[in-house]
Amino acid sequence: MQQQGRVYLDHAATTPPDPEVLDAMLPFLRGEGGAWHNPSSIYVEAQEARKAIDRARASIAGLIGANDPEEVVFTSGGSESDNLALRGVVAASTRRGRHVVTTGVEHHAVLDPLEQMEREGVAEVTVLPVERDGHVSPAAVADAVRADTVLVSVMHANNEVGAINDIAEVVRLVKAKNPRTVVHTDAVQSAAHLGVHVDRLGVDLMTFTAHKMYGPRGAGALYVRHGTPLQGQILGGGQERRIRAGTENTPAIVGFARAMEIAWDRREADVAHERTLQERLIEELPRRVPLLAITGPRNVEARLPGSVSGAVGYVEGESVLLALDLAGFAASSGSACTTGSVEPSHVLMAMGIPDDLARGSLRFSLGRMNTEEDVERLLEALPPIVQRLRALSPVPATEAPPSWAEWLG
Repeated sequence: MQQQGRVYLDHAATTPPDPEVLDAMLPFLRGEGGAWHNPSSIYVEAQEARKAIDRARASIAGLIGANDPEEVVFTSGGSESDNLALRGVVAASTRRGRHVVTTGVEHHAVLDPLEQMEREGVAEVTVLPVERDGHVSPAAVADAVRADTVLVSVMHANNEVGAINDIAEVVRLVKAKNPRTVVHTDAVQSAAHLGVHVDRLGVDLMTFTAHKMYGPRGAGALYVRHGTPLQGQILGGGQERRIRAGTENTPAIVGFARAMEIAWDRREADVAHERTLQERLIEELPRRVPLLAITGPRNVEARLPGSVSGAVGYVEGESVLLALDLAGFAASSGSACTTGSVEPSHVLMAMGIPDDLARGSLRFSLGRMNTEEDVERLLEALPPIVQRLRALSPVPATEAPPSWAEWLG
């Protein structure tokens, strides 16, 4: 998206609301026809809001192939849905066990709750390593499943390096090992691009959210297959089948459904457009910037459309991002600032990328409004930025250490 000379390359973080989504939401924000009322009330005005939520739920359920609209539970977003899936299953399954299997490249909305649950003593967690391109081996996931494994959580597509996992195969192997193990996938990044038919994937639980598909923030969902053990975590009301209490956010839910409808209608065109720009960046970035390694799958078919990530040697990713910001580009890094220090991305660490190379991580995530001109501008702007930052470093950027060799190939 280009606005006042700026280029937005951070669609994996959030997407701008589609104008049609805003149009669908406006009546419920303005209160036209009584749409501002509490949908749990019984009077006629409130029931108009209830009907709007019911229509949205039915539309979303149909798009993901759910057998019953009631299998769609609305939440405030992906993080809440992940937390509900993890805590809800473990809390409802204590008689069978408390063992959970996940991977080292999951979003922090999965890893952080599991770490806390271990500290609380309510869960035992096995965190699996991944392959060098970020993919998870379905066989390795199944091998980690035990008789007391109540939950497996594996993301559909990685938010940093774009690696797409074979969730259907994960489910097949896990269920063959232990049919009672619940399988959850975080499909926040993949839903709009890959399609997420729940029966084809075979999952029991699936997280997805509106603001990654040109919808509003504040609206997410957890697909819950009938019969899946799940204990509500936000209590205090009967909303969402008593799984998630709280007065429903009617405008955001309506916008969520409209965003999904548009995404499903546009998917083929969106994917083709983003693949073209993605291929250009993946091919040209290592040519234009010495000692830059593409992270994640080099084959775009194995990678989330629009996702481009790399690690630049002899620079800090945060410094590059600041310089790009000044040059008119909005992008992100796999690094997270914690207590004043920059730590390498946990995803890159799990993939085995050397610490010193991982500190130069960058992520460019393309969207509908990006153009070939945007990509060419980035390819022109990035090399001199890296060159300038390397010139300021006390460490000469001459040759790559031997540990970088396999990543720079």
